[in-house]
Amino acid sequence: MAPVIQFKDVVKIYPLKSGDVTAINHISFSVEHGEFISIMGPSGSGKSTLLTMMGCLDTPTYGDIFISGIGVRDMNDTELTNLRRDRIGFIFQYFNLFPLLNVIENVNFPQMLKSQRQVDENKAIEKLRAVQLDERLYTHTPLELSGGQQQRVAIARALINDPDILLCDEPTGNLDSKTGASIMELMSELHRKGATIIVVTHDPNVAEYTDRTVRIVDGRIAS
Repeated sequence: MAPVIQFKDVVKIYPLKSGDVTAINHISFSVEHGEFISIMGPSGSGKSTLLTMMGCLDTPTYGDIFISGIGVRDMNDTELTNLRRDRIGFIFQYFNLFPLLNVIENVNFPQMLKSQRQVDENKAIEKLRAVQLDERLYTHTPLELSGGQQQRVAIARALINDPDILLCDEPTGNLDSKTGASIMELMSELHRKGATIIVVTHDPNVAEYTDRTVRIVDGRIAS
């Protein structure tokens, strides 16, 4: 079976007037199915660039990236959009929920984009139960929820299309330590059920939940 993510000699250069910036510098590594990985590094090290390329939100200047064996270099915008929608779930620090939609509607939104027709509301309920959100909150809007509750909704939304990969950008960075620990326990439970999870974090306490830590320094994987 092909790795769920594979980077082969990937370079990412951003051209700037003041001079080109090499954000990712000849990185090769792979993520296997079912792994739980943290990515750590100082500010400006390239870890966020690495995550955006894992999520097919950006493409390499040189080198190749494969998602579940599919090369992304030559994909057009529509193909990349479909790959992100169908195979990758995103979880962000600031939740990125729609403020005018209730919990069920927020979770169902990716399903609606995929089907372009009526969605299966029972599937949203299934995912919300999986993230242990109180059913009394399903008709509430995000502004009526705590930060931890919003993050649970965001995780359920990321799971709705049964992605191969969960990409998490500082998922506890906007939460207090107790709530953050609760979210990481939830991530660990999802991992035990077979999810492949990659977390970008600056917090060593978050990294302790993962099986492997990839450290990035100056755009390279530190040995």
